[in-house]
Amino acid sequence: MQGIGSHYRLILPFTLFDSAAHPYYSYDVSERADILIIGGGPAGVFAAITAARSAKRALRILVLEHNFMLGRKLLKTGNGRCNLTNREISPEHYHGENRPFLHGLFARFTNHDLIGYFENLGVEFKEEEKGCLFPVTDQASTILDILKEEIEKDGLGVALNTRAERVSRGGSRELVVQCAGDRTFTGKKLVIATGGLTYPQLGARGDGYAFAEKFGHSVIPPLPALVALEIEKKALCDLQGVKATVDAAAFQGGKRVASARDEILFTHYGVSGPAALYLSSFIVRDLHGKHTHLAVNFFPGLTPAQAEEKILMLWRKNPKRSLGNSLMGILPKKLAQVLIRNAAGLDTDAATDSVTRQQQTRLVKALTALEIAIKAPLAFKDAQVTSGGVRTDGVDGRTMESKLVKGLYFAGEVLDVNGDCGGYNLQFAFSSGYLAGLSAARAF
Repeated sequence: MQGIGSHYRLILPFTLFDSAAHPYYSYDVSERADILIIGGGPAGVFAAITAARSAKRALRILVLEHNFMLGRKLLKTGNGRCNLTNREISPEHYHGENRPFLHGLFARFTNHDLIGYFENLGVEFKEEEKGCLFPVTDQASTILDILKEEIEKDGLGVALNTRAERVSRGGSRELVVQCAGDRTFTGKKLVIATGGLTYPQLGARGDGYAFAEKFGHSVIPPLPALVALEIEKKALCDLQGVKATVDAAAFQGGKRVASARDEILFTHYGVSGPAALYLSSFIVRDLHGKHTHLAVNFFPGLTPAQAEEKILMLWRKNPKRSLGNSLMGILPKKLAQVLIRNAAGLDTDAATDSVTRQQQTRLVKALTALEIAIKAPLAFKDAQVTSGGVRTDGVDGRTMESKLVKGLYFAGEVLDVNGDCGGYNLQFAFSSGYLAGLSAARAF
């Protein structure tokens, strides 16, 4: 890692922002800056910190944030615990049209760099399942408070409650940002780190897509990802509240596109839980063009034949037990009863020794290859990340600079990059923010 933590530069004086309506700090700001950053999330804030500490001379750096505080969405990550990164960061855990774009990016700012940065500032981490790394405090506010402290140390300009509305190219190659309230900011460099469309309840509007298009960039239509799924067959909604660890696979147009062994949760609208959220990232872009379904095996790790033998062993021990109660030792009772009745079409009151071979085959299929047709993802307000965004073939993956407009940079979720659940999306935000800030500062 280069540049971070080398020394501090006071750019603009710190002042308290004591409005009763917005009791969060802010800073004195100038309407002219060397580097303008739109977006006060992890990518934008880290770009600002990196730029301040990488520049060869003192720079005026200004972050424009439409919310009343920095990092509001960051507080939501990891269910409020902040899954900062993962031990296994690699492009294979990401989605988008240009996955090779990520190779150079992660080589220049790694998960080890990110953990090391926060460890040097006193944060301790713990590793949980699947390589997920969290602060030991189990509080996302730990990470946000550290970033705020670093912003204050460097005296960086922060304009809160400032929504960018239009961007343009000004004279002398300056980049101009017009904001609500007739305020206009100009910068020699501009970083667009506005995020995606997730969490509209926190103010997300996807403004960055329009800004990118204004400068000639193409945008892949954004869709919700890492999101629960609405299903076609409402009879399965009788499973509401049931969760189970399963082997699940996603199919589109008859082709298997992804699989997962994880927990699935049935809801009043369809399916959620880690397995469904993971698979959603592979299927949301083609839902309307191809028949899409999940195939679910409630006996993970077992073949249909092995599962059938397991069931028959239970039945032999209790030949007069009702079908509805016959599997309650190995599956949640409600799960077995709903699948026996709604998926296999069998009488839950029938005795196990009355089941025909044909009925047995139907039951085994319902339990090991349950086909769940997918209707649609839930809305952006229910999603964790955005699929789609600014096409990365128009951005230099080594610097985050636009290939079309010199001095324009992108970072974070506004780009057509979305990761799996498990710290991958925050790592991308910090890595891309680091490169954008570093590259913008070194241009001076």
